[in-house]
Amino acid sequence: MDFQNSFDHFVFDLDGVIYSGEKAISSSPEVLETLRKNKREIRFITNNPSRSPSDYAEKLRGLGIRSHDSEFVTSPMATASMIRENLSSEKWKTVFIAGSDYLRNEVGKTGLVEVSGNDSPGADLVVIGSHPGFNLEEIKTASIAIGNGADFIGTNGDFFYPCEHGRAPATGALLASVEAASGKKAVTAGKPEKYMFDILEKSGVAPTKKTLLVGDSLRTDVAGGKKAGYSTALVLSGVTKKTDLEGNAIKPDFILENVSFLLKPS
Repeated sequence: MDFQNSFDHFVFDLDGVIYSGEKAISSSPEVLETLRKNKREIRFITNNPSRSPSDYAEKLRGLGIRSHDSEFVTSPMATASMIRENLSSEKWKTVFIAGSDYLRNEVGKTGLVEVSGNDSPGADLVVIGSHPGFNLEEIKTASIAIGNGADFIGTNGDFFYPCEHGRAPATGALLASVEAASGKKAVTAGKPEKYMFDILEKSGVAPTKKTLLVGDSLRTDVAGGKKAGYSTALVLSGVTKKTDLEGNAIKPDFILENVSFLLKPS
């Protein structure tokens, strides 16, 4: 298939699609540069809540990939959108956040007051997103606040992400520990939920079959893209392997070894 002439917009996940760890996957820099030269619109969508759009743009530039802050949609952006949508109906005034400074900044834009220390157990809302300094004390504080009646939001539900040496725990794994301790399930804002795709649409990416979402996860990327009305391509360079496809109810429109196949007519 001639992908680059069949679609107007390309939406890429990052981890496991464009790069793994600190290395570009396959010929991803060439693929993206070719799409740009052919005037195709590009967006990046990631559930990883630890980095800001400017952080991601800087990382991609370090891999030889042109990018702009405005091209990125993140799960902290989706989390803030979810909070805004529910502020009028929920009695949320204060929030305990276990996450990166970037997540704190995004949640802070909603008007909620972040609490810490002795005020944390009385928070109205708990928000959790994985970050390098996540620790047992954060799990403890979040669990106590939730047990005291706080609502519970996770930036995303991914259990792991691909790194250079295998799988590393992601936000979903951290949520599971707090869920076990508090007895309450988190609601999540990232893929496959609607919030990130709503942000994409506002940025000019139409929910049509002329938009191709390229991801490495059936549960988040492909499922979310299908719900949004996009065409979907699953790459096998990240968390999903061929054996995972057997009997799975989630079916991508295309299955590719990696993003370089976007430039190879089939």
